[in-house]
Amino acid sequence: MGSTLSKKQDKAIIIGGLGVAALIGATLFLKSKPTEVKVNTNTNSQQQDVQQITLNCSNSKGIQIQGYDQLFQQVVKSISVEKQGQLISIATITQILDKSLDLAKDEYAIITTENRKIRRALRKANRNGYQKMVLDYNEQVENLLEKKQMEICDFLQIKEEVFQESVMSLMERGFYQQFFMIQASIRQKIKDSLPSTREITYAELKQIIDFQIQVIRQQPKELKDMIANLSGNQETQQLIPLAINTILGDLVYEKFQIEEEDMMKMFQNQSLFNDPSLQQAMSQLEEAMYQLMSALEGNHM
Repeated sequence: MGSTLSKKQDKAIIIGGLGVAALIGATLFLKSKPTEVKVNTNTNSQQQDVQQITLNCSNSKGIQIQGYDQLFQQVVKSISVEKQGQLISIATITQILDKSLDLAKDEYAIITTENRKIRRALRKANRNGYQKMVLDYNEQVENLLEKKQMEICDFLQIKEEVFQESVMSLMERGFYQQFFMIQASIRQKIKDSLPSTREITYAELKQIIDFQIQVIRQQPKELKDMIANLSGNQETQQLIPLAINTILGDLVYEKFQIEEEDMMKMFQNQSLFNDPSLQQAMSQLEEAMYQLMSALEGNHM
């Protein structure tokens, strides 16, 4: 589960995206734990419901994207393969990671739209099902990105093992921060690919950020339950910021009828970053997330 960059790591650097994603980063080191914690369902009926929901949502992966073959050819032809011995260079790896976004955008939009609709219908009626859909969504996105990276590698005759070994070799040589930033950038760029459907005002944006701060500090039940279920081991800990981001997005939409892509479009206005009030709100949001993640780290040392 998860992308190549998250595998075989003793520590995980996590970026906390809270509605304004990479624009507000909270970087935390989370230590691994030996036990696994899984989302539990209370009845067989709930399990069957969630399995069917997940199946319906996953069916979107089989949709043939119009013009995909032509796009794929353009992508692979734009990548220069540079080797260093048996491994590939950081320049080639970066191109593969970046270009995989072009191949993933349409499927990402389908996965996001379908999962949003289904999980939001479950949020109050079936909490266990809702939690599973939140986790399934983030895992589907990670798997989609990795699948597109491997499609490119296959065409370029780069074996998956070589790709992974090249990444790990570079990280061991001190390129860890660079790969972290690339990974964070990929998650942000693919979110930016969703079209905004609503214009929002500065006042609305400020209200949303204040609301997110309040939610993080108060931690409603769905947030507490999700954190508790993911806190048991390193791999699931890496999902915590992503899961929190997804839950916050649902709570924001429920209250304001505004999606994350609508907020991201607002942030394209660079003058916002010069606004002292908004800067203060973003700083408070970052601090709230930092305190939340720090508390988790302290509880699982």
